[in-house]
Amino acid sequence: MPCQVHHIGVDVSTAHLDTHGLPGRGVRRRLPNSPESHAELAAMLSALRQGGDDVLVVMEASGGCERALHHALVEAGVPTAIVNPKRVRDFARSNGWLAKTDRVDAKVLKAFGETNRPRPTPVPEPVRAELMELLDYRTQVMAEVLARSQQLEHYRSEAMREHAGAALAALKAQVDSLAVDIEMTVHGDAELSRRAELLRSFKGVGPLISADLVAFLPELGTLTEKQIASLAGLAPFARDSGTLRGVRRIHGGRAKVRRALFHAARVGLRWNPALKALYDRLIGRGKPGKVACMRKALVILNAILKTGEPWDPDFEAKKEEARKAVRAARRETSPANAEPACAPAV
Repeated sequence: MPCQVHHIGVDVSTAHLDTHGLPGRGVRRRLPNSPESHAELAAMLSALRQGGDDVLVVMEASGGCERALHHALVEAGVPTAIVNPKRVRDFARSNGWLAKTDRVDAKVLKAFGETNRPRPTPVPEPVRAELMELLDYRTQVMAEVLARSQQLEHYRSEAMREHAGAALAALKAQVDSLAVDIEMTVHGDAELSRRAELLRSFKGVGPLISADLVAFLPELGTLTEKQIASLAGLAPFARDSGTLRGVRRIHGGRAKVRRALFHAARVGLRWNPALKALYDRLIGRGKPGKVACMRKALVILNAILKTGEPWDPDFEAKKEEARKAVRAARRETSPANAEPACAPAV
Protein backbone atom coordinates (compact mmCIF):
# COMPACT_ATOMS: atom_id res chain seq x y z
CA MET A 1 0.00 0.00 0.00
CA PRO A 2 1.33 3.51 -0.80
CA CYS A 3 2.43 5.58 2.16
CA GLN A 4 0.89 8.77 0.79
CA VAL A 5 -0.99 9.95 -2.30
CA HIS A 6 0.27 13.09 -4.07
CA HIS A 7 -1.90 14.83 -6.65
CA ILE A 8 0.12 17.60 -8.29
CA GLY A 9 -1.34 20.21 -10.61
CA VAL A 10 0.98 21.83 -13.15
CA ASP A 11 -0.12 24.78 -15.25
CA VAL A 12 2.21 24.95 -18.26
CA SER A 13 2.90 28.09 -20.26
CA THR A 14 5.64 28.96 -22.73
CA ALA A 15 7.87 30.49 -20.05
CA HIS A 16 6.83 28.98 -16.71
CA LEU A 17 5.58 25.93 -14.84
CA ASP A 18 3.20 26.79 -12.00
CA THR A 19 2.84 23.83 -9.64
CA HIS A 20 0.50 23.12 -6.75
CA GLY A 21 0.90 20.20 -4.36
CA LEU A 22 4.65 19.52 -4.48
CA PRO A 23 5.91 18.26 -1.10
CA GLY A 24 8.20 20.60 0.84
CA ARG A 25 9.27 24.20 0.20
CA GLY A 26 5.73 25.54 -0.02
CA VAL A 27 2.64 24.24 -1.70
CA ARG A 28 2.93 26.55 -4.71
CA ARG A 29 6.05 26.90 -6.81
CA ARG A 30 6.93 28.59 -10.11
CA LEU A 31 9.69 27.11 -12.23
CA PRO A 32 10.98 28.02 -15.68
CA ASN A 33 9.70 25.84 -18.48
CA SER A 34 13.14 24.46 -19.29
CA PRO A 35 14.81 21.05 -19.58
CA GLU A 36 16.54 21.64 -16.23
CA SER A 37 13.19 22.17 -14.47
CA HIS A 38 11.72 19.14 -16.20
CA ALA A 39 14.61 16.99 -14.97
CA GLU A 40 14.28 18.43 -11.44
CA LEU A 41 10.56 17.67 -11.24
CA ALA A 42 11.00 14.22 -12.74
CA ALA A 43 13.77 13.31 -10.27
CA MET A 44 11.79 14.62 -7.28
CA LEU A 45 8.57 12.80 -8.15
CA SER A 46 10.37 9.63 -9.18
CA ALA A 47 12.03 9.57 -5.74
CA LEU A 48 8.58 9.80 -4.12
CA ARG A 49 7.38 6.80 -6.11
CA GLN A 50 10.47 4.82 -5.25
CA GLY A 51 9.76 5.61 -1.61
CA GLY A 52 6.37 3.93 -1.88
CA ASP A 53 4.14 6.98 -2.43
CA ASP A 54 1.50 7.23 -5.11
CA VAL A 55 1.94 10.20 -7.49
CA LEU A 56 -0.29 11.61 -10.22
CA VAL A 57 0.61 14.78 -12.13
CA VAL A 58 -2.27 16.55 -13.88
CA MET A 59 -1.70 19.03 -16.73
CA GLU A 60 -3.87 20.65 -19.37
CA ALA A 61 -3.32 20.29 -23.09
CA SER A 62 -1.58 23.59 -23.82
CA GLY A 63 -0.90 23.58 -27.54
CA GLY A 64 2.31 21.59 -27.23
CA CYS A 65 3.93 23.52 -24.36
CA GLU A 66 3.36 20.52 -22.11
CA ARG A 67 4.96 17.87 -24.33
CA ALA A 68 8.56 18.17 -23.14
CA LEU A 69 7.57 17.95 -19.46
CA HIS A 70 5.21 15.08 -20.23
CA HIS A 71 8.02 13.12 -21.90
CA ALA A 72 10.43 13.78 -19.03
CA LEU A 73 7.92 12.66 -16.38
CA VAL A 74 6.84 9.51 -18.23
CA GLU A 75 10.45 8.51 -18.90
CA ALA A 76 11.08 8.84 -15.15
CA GLY A 77 8.11 6.56 -14.43
CA VAL A 78 5.83 9.30 -13.06
CA PRO A 79 2.12 8.87 -14.04
CA THR A 80 0.99 12.03 -15.84
CA ALA A 81 -2.48 12.84 -17.14
CA ILE A 82 -3.08 15.46 -19.83
CA VAL A 83 -6.71 16.54 -19.55
CA ASN A 84 -9.14 18.61 -21.59
CA PRO A 85 -8.98 22.31 -20.53
CA LYS A 86 -12.75 22.67 -20.93
CA ARG A 87 -13.41 19.91 -18.41
CA VAL A 88 -11.07 21.59 -15.94
CA ARG A 89 -12.68 25.01 -16.40
CA ASP A 90 -16.18 23.54 -15.97
CA PHE A 91 -14.95 21.78 -12.83
CA ALA A 92 -13.63 25.10 -11.46
CA ARG A 93 -16.92 26.90 -12.14
CA SER A 94 -18.88 24.11 -10.47
CA ASN A 95 -16.83 24.73 -7.32
CA GLY A 96 -17.26 28.51 -7.48
CA TRP A 97 -13.66 29.22 -8.54
CA LEU A 98 -14.27 31.94 -11.11
CA ALA A 99 -10.85 33.60 -11.07
CA LYS A 100 -8.34 32.41 -13.65
CA THR A 101 -4.61 32.86 -13.16
CA ASP A 102 -1.70 30.48 -13.60
CA ARG A 103 -1.56 29.79 -9.86
CA VAL A 104 -5.31 29.29 -9.62
CA ASP A 105 -5.22 26.94 -12.61
CA ALA A 106 -2.53 24.82 -10.93
CA LYS A 107 -4.67 24.59 -7.79
CA VAL A 108 -7.74 23.64 -9.86
CA LEU A 109 -5.75 20.94 -11.68
CA LYS A 110 -4.69 19.45 -8.35
CA ALA A 111 -8.30 19.38 -7.11
CA PHE A 112 -9.48 17.96 -10.44
CA GLY A 113 -6.97 15.14 -10.11
CA GLU A 114 -8.06 14.35 -6.56
CA THR A 115 -11.74 14.27 -7.53
CA ASN A 116 -11.67 12.57 -10.93
CA ARG A 117 -8.42 10.59 -10.80
CA PRO A 118 -7.87 10.74 -14.61
CA ARG A 119 -5.97 7.97 -16.31
CA PRO A 120 -2.31 8.66 -17.14
CA THR A 121 -1.68 9.71 -20.73
CA PRO A 122 0.89 7.54 -22.52
CA VAL A 123 3.61 9.10 -24.66
CA PRO A 124 3.04 8.29 -28.35
CA GLU A 125 5.59 6.14 -30.12
CA PRO A 126 8.33 8.17 -31.89
CA VAL A 127 7.02 7.41 -35.39
CA ARG A 128 3.42 8.21 -34.45
CA ALA A 129 4.55 11.41 -32.72
CA GLU A 130 6.36 12.46 -35.91
CA LEU A 131 3.28 11.60 -37.96
CA MET A 132 1.05 13.69 -35.68
CA GLU A 133 3.36 16.70 -36.07
CA LEU A 134 3.36 16.35 -39.86
CA LEU A 135 -0.43 16.13 -39.98
CA ASP A 136 -0.88 19.12 -37.66
CA TYR A 137 1.57 21.20 -39.68
CA ARG A 138 -0.15 20.31 -42.96
CA THR A 139 -3.47 21.36 -41.47
CA GLN A 140 -1.97 24.73 -40.50
CA VAL A 141 -0.53 25.26 -44.00
CA MET A 142 -3.88 24.34 -45.58
CA ALA A 143 -5.59 26.93 -43.38
CA GLU A 144 -3.05 29.48 -44.60
CA VAL A 145 -3.77 28.47 -48.21
CA LEU A 146 -7.48 29.05 -47.64
CA ALA A 147 -6.87 32.45 -46.05
CA ARG A 148 -4.50 33.56 -48.84
CA SER A 149 -6.94 32.36 -51.51
CA GLN A 150 -9.73 34.44 -50.02
CA GLN A 151 -7.48 37.51 -49.77
CA LEU A 152 -6.30 37.16 -53.37
CA GLU A 153 -9.79 37.87 -54.68
CA HIS A 154 -9.82 41.33 -53.07
CA TYR A 155 -6.44 42.68 -54.18
CA ARG A 156 -6.77 45.38 -56.83
CA SER A 157 -3.07 45.99 -57.46
CA GLU A 158 -1.64 43.74 -60.16
CA ALA A 159 1.77 43.70 -58.46
CA MET A 160 0.17 42.68 -55.17
CA ARG A 161 -1.75 39.93 -56.92
CA GLU A 162 1.47 38.58 -58.39
CA HIS A 163 3.22 38.55 -54.99
CA ALA A 164 0.22 36.91 -53.32
CA GLY A 165 -0.12 34.38 -56.14
CA ALA A 166 3.54 33.38 -55.86
CA ALA A 167 3.20 32.95 -52.09
CA LEU A 168 0.03 30.91 -52.58
CA ALA A 169 1.73 28.65 -55.13
CA ALA A 170 4.61 28.05 -52.70
CA LEU A 171 2.15 27.12 -49.94
CA LYS A 172 0.29 24.70 -52.21
CA ALA A 173 3.57 23.06 -53.17
CA GLN A 174 4.38 22.70 -49.48
CA VAL A 175 1.01 21.02 -48.88
CA ASP A 176 1.77 18.49 -51.61
CA SER A 177 5.27 17.89 -50.24
CA LEU A 178 3.90 17.32 -46.75
CA ALA A 179 1.39 14.80 -48.11
CA VAL A 180 4.28 12.82 -49.60
CA ASP A 181 6.20 13.00 -46.30
CA ILE A 182 3.12 11.75 -44.43
CA GLU A 183 2.73 8.73 -46.73
CA MET A 184 6.45 7.91 -46.45
CA THR A 185 6.26 8.13 -42.65
CA VAL A 186 3.32 5.71 -42.55
CA HIS A 187 4.97 3.27 -44.95
CA GLY A 188 8.22 3.46 -42.99
CA ASP A 189 6.63 1.77 -39.97
CA ALA A 190 5.39 -1.80 -40.36
CA GLU A 191 2.52 -1.58 -37.86
CA LEU A 192 1.25 1.82 -39.02
CA SER A 193 1.49 0.68 -42.64
CA ARG A 194 -0.49 -2.50 -41.90
CA ARG A 195 -3.26 -0.60 -40.11
CA ALA A 196 -3.44 2.11 -42.75
CA GLU A 197 -3.64 -0.43 -45.57
CA LEU A 198 -6.56 -2.18 -43.89
CA LEU A 199 -8.36 1.14 -43.40
CA ARG A 200 -7.85 2.09 -47.06
CA SER A 201 -9.77 -1.01 -48.11
CA PHE A 202 -12.92 0.87 -47.04
CA LYS A 203 -14.20 3.05 -49.89
CA GLY A 204 -13.91 6.69 -48.83
CA VAL A 205 -10.68 6.31 -46.84
CA GLY A 206 -7.56 7.46 -48.68
CA PRO A 207 -3.91 7.81 -47.65
CA LEU A 208 -4.36 11.06 -45.67
CA ILE A 209 -7.55 9.98 -43.90
CA SER A 210 -5.98 6.67 -42.91
CA ALA A 211 -2.92 8.57 -41.62
CA ASP A 212 -5.20 10.78 -39.50
CA LEU A 213 -6.92 7.75 -38.01
CA VAL A 214 -3.79 5.75 -37.16
CA ALA A 215 -2.17 8.87 -35.69
CA PHE A 216 -4.99 10.41 -33.67
CA LEU A 217 -7.08 7.32 -32.85
CA PRO A 218 -4.66 4.52 -31.85
CA GLU A 219 -7.47 2.86 -29.89
CA LEU A 220 -9.25 1.99 -33.15
CA GLY A 221 -9.77 -1.76 -33.32
CA THR A 222 -9.46 -2.34 -29.56
CA LEU A 223 -12.79 -0.97 -28.26
CA THR A 224 -16.48 -1.77 -28.68
CA GLU A 225 -18.72 0.11 -31.09
CA LYS A 226 -20.17 2.35 -28.38
CA GLN A 227 -16.79 3.03 -26.79
CA ILE A 228 -15.09 4.04 -30.03
CA ALA A 229 -18.04 6.24 -31.05
CA SER A 230 -17.95 8.01 -27.69
CA LEU A 231 -14.18 8.48 -27.86
CA ALA A 232 -14.43 10.10 -31.30
CA GLY A 233 -17.32 12.32 -30.20
CA LEU A 234 -19.92 10.66 -32.43
CA ALA A 235 -22.16 9.23 -29.70
CA PRO A 236 -25.46 11.18 -29.43
CA PHE A 237 -26.30 12.45 -25.96
CA ALA A 238 -29.86 12.58 -24.62
CA ARG A 239 -31.43 15.97 -23.81
CA ASP A 240 -34.56 14.90 -21.95
CA SER A 241 -36.29 16.51 -19.00
CA GLY A 242 -39.64 15.34 -17.61
CA THR A 243 -41.96 14.81 -20.55
CA LEU A 244 -39.67 16.72 -22.91
CA ARG A 245 -37.69 14.61 -25.36
CA GLY A 246 -34.97 16.77 -26.82
CA VAL A 247 -32.94 16.23 -29.96
CA ARG A 248 -29.91 13.98 -29.44
CA ARG A 249 -26.68 15.73 -30.35
CA ILE A 250 -23.01 14.73 -30.42
CA HIS A 251 -20.60 16.53 -28.12
CA GLY A 252 -16.92 16.44 -27.19
CA GLY A 253 -14.53 13.80 -28.45
CA ARG A 254 -11.58 14.19 -30.79
CA ALA A 255 -12.16 16.90 -33.37
CA LYS A 256 -9.32 15.78 -35.65
CA VAL A 257 -10.81 12.30 -35.87
CA ARG A 258 -14.27 13.68 -36.64
CA ARG A 259 -12.82 15.86 -39.40
CA ALA A 260 -11.20 12.82 -41.01
CA LEU A 261 -14.41 10.80 -40.72
CA PHE A 262 -16.42 13.66 -42.22
CA HIS A 263 -14.26 13.54 -45.35
CA ALA A 264 -14.51 9.72 -45.42
CA ALA A 265 -18.31 9.92 -45.20
CA ARG A 266 -18.50 12.72 -47.79
CA VAL A 267 -16.61 10.61 -50.33
CA GLY A 268 -18.38 7.43 -49.23
CA LEU A 269 -21.80 8.91 -49.98
CA ARG A 270 -20.85 8.69 -53.66
CA TRP A 271 -18.81 5.51 -53.80
CA ASN A 272 -19.58 3.39 -50.72
CA PRO A 273 -22.81 1.36 -50.98
CA ALA A 274 -23.13 0.84 -47.20
CA LEU A 275 -22.95 4.57 -46.42
CA LYS A 276 -25.10 5.58 -49.38
CA ALA A 277 -27.87 3.13 -48.43
CA LEU A 278 -27.87 4.38 -44.83
CA TYR A 279 -27.94 8.02 -45.91
CA ASP A 280 -30.81 7.51 -48.38
CA ARG A 281 -32.81 5.58 -45.77
CA LEU A 282 -32.43 8.31 -43.14
CA ILE A 283 -33.11 11.17 -45.53
CA GLY A 284 -36.23 9.35 -46.73
CA ARG A 285 -37.47 9.32 -43.13
CA GLY A 286 -36.76 13.04 -42.74
CA LYS A 287 -33.72 12.56 -40.49
CA PRO A 288 -30.18 13.95 -40.83
CA GLY A 289 -27.79 11.41 -42.23
CA LYS A 290 -24.21 12.73 -42.35
CA VAL A 291 -23.34 12.20 -38.68
CA ALA A 292 -24.91 8.73 -38.80
CA CYS A 293 -22.74 7.91 -41.83
CA MET A 294 -19.64 9.12 -39.98
CA ARG A 295 -20.54 6.87 -37.04
CA LYS A 296 -21.28 3.94 -39.38
CA ALA A 297 -17.90 4.41 -41.09
CA LEU A 298 -16.15 4.50 -37.72
CA VAL A 299 -17.86 1.31 -36.54
CA ILE A 300 -16.90 -0.51 -39.75
CA LEU A 301 -13.30 0.71 -39.57
CA ASN A 302 -13.13 -0.41 -35.95
CA ALA A 303 -14.33 -3.88 -36.98
CA ILE A 304 -11.81 -4.02 -39.85
CA LEU A 305 -8.88 -3.46 -37.51
CA LYS A 306 -10.33 -5.73 -34.84
CA THR A 307 -10.65 -8.66 -37.24
CA GLY A 308 -7.60 -7.83 -39.32
CA GLU A 309 -9.59 -8.47 -42.52
CA PRO A 310 -10.11 -5.95 -45.37
CA TRP A 311 -13.55 -4.49 -45.91
CA ASP A 312 -16.03 -6.67 -47.80
CA PRO A 313 -18.37 -4.49 -49.93
CA ASP A 314 -21.03 -7.23 -49.78
CA PHE A 315 -20.85 -7.56 -46.00
CA GLU A 316 -24.08 -5.63 -45.35
CA ALA A 317 -26.02 -7.71 -47.88
CA LYS A 318 -24.64 -10.94 -46.42
CA LYS A 319 -25.50 -9.81 -42.91
CA GLU A 320 -29.08 -8.99 -43.95
CA GLU A 321 -29.44 -12.39 -45.62
CA ALA A 322 -28.18 -14.06 -42.45
CA ARG A 323 -30.73 -12.13 -40.39
CA LYS A 324 -33.54 -13.17 -42.73
CA ALA A 325 -32.43 -16.80 -42.47
CA VAL A 326 -32.43 -16.63 -38.68
CA ARG A 327 -35.91 -15.06 -38.61
CA ALA A 328 -37.22 -17.71 -41.00
CA ALA A 329 -35.75 -20.49 -38.88
CA ARG A 330 -37.37 -19.04 -35.77
CA ARG A 331 -40.77 -18.87 -37.47
CA GLU A 332 -40.50 -22.50 -38.55
CA THR A 333 -39.66 -23.68 -35.04
CA SER A 334 -42.17 -21.48 -33.23
CA PRO A 335 -45.01 -23.23 -31.29
CA ALA A 336 -47.64 -21.61 -33.50
CA ASN A 337 -46.29 -23.49 -36.54
CA ALA A 338 -45.73 -26.78 -34.73
CA GLU A 339 -48.03 -29.70 -35.70
CA PRO A 340 -50.42 -30.99 -32.98
CA ALA A 341 -49.28 -34.08 -31.08
CA CYS A 342 -52.48 -35.98 -31.92
CA ALA A 343 -55.52 -35.47 -34.09
CA PRO A 344 -58.54 -33.85 -32.40
CA ALA A 345 -61.44 -36.12 -31.47
CA VAL A 346 -64.40 -36.16 -33.91
